[in-house]
Amino acid sequence: MKINQSTLTFRNVFYSLAGLFLLLFVCRFAYSFIKTDRSGVEHQGIVQDSYFDNQSDLRKNYASEKSYEPNTPPPPPSNQDAGSMQDAGSLQKYEKTATLNARTDAFEADESEIRQTANAFHAIIQYEQKSGNSGHRNLHLMIGVKPELFDSFYVVAQRIGYLYVNSITKVDKTTEFRELNAQKASLVKALANLTDLKNRAGSITDLVGLHDKILDIERQMQELGVELGNFSSENEFCTVRFSLYENPAARTISLAKRLIDALLWTLQYYLMLLLGLVLMLAAAWLILVVARKAGELGRKMG
Repeated sequence: MKINQSTLTFRNVFYSLAGLFLLLFVCRFAYSFIKTDRSGVEHQGIVQDSYFDNQSDLRKNYASEKSYEPNTPPPPPSNQDAGSMQDAGSLQKYEKTATLNARTDAFEADESEIRQTANAFHAIIQYEQKSGNSGHRNLHLMIGVKPELFDSFYVVAQRIGYLYVNSITKVDKTTEFRELNAQKASLVKALANLTDLKNRAGSITDLVGLHDKILDIERQMQELGVELGNFSSENEFCTVRFSLYENPAARTISLAKRLIDALLWTLQYYLMLLLGLVLMLAAAWLILVVARKAGELGRKMG
């Protein structure tokens, strides 16, 4: 049985178009298994990294190096303010802060683990903020860790969740500590002078003004005492800022929905592709017709 040329050409065109449709469908169907929506995670990461930066009123933790100048013995303790004298002999006061940001698929288990780790290292949770519903929960902890246990705690905490931010910052605070002690000494001297003047005779107005100055200096000394208290050897901590973010649960898509989505997408873009081919063929045919007419007109005129 002979097959004419037109029938063969039609079959070739049909098979080519059907093959193109099938190729588009298979590619779109396979893509539905590998595509991942990362936009929400990326946006969440921007917020995560800046959380503690926006908390300016958090407690400051300081520590000191337990060493002294060569050939200089430590200052002898006294019955009055012995802790402050010991601090004054330290070579360096510093603030050391670690930042750890992690994501997790097991939020409750990892939250329990970081709390148990803090207890095991005798650390103190100084700040806590927890928010969000299941699937979108956030936990932010500021943990005070003893300086000698800081490095070990930092290593263990990095194993909790999927860590994506980890850093350590150490800032020298020796100058600030010495300035606070100098201010304290100046205030103590001024208070002693004013108290001595108070015992002398004078007008009521002078005594009232003197009393107000004494109260103001005592207030300044109380505020200064709070700041110096953070530097006390008894309150020495390094800071670990730990943020834990729960990953949203992965969406499950049925096979039927994948097939329907792939079919609809293929039909849409297949028709657009065919329309584009038809327009290209029509334009090519129009160009050929115009060129042929122009050639015939040129021959007639010649």
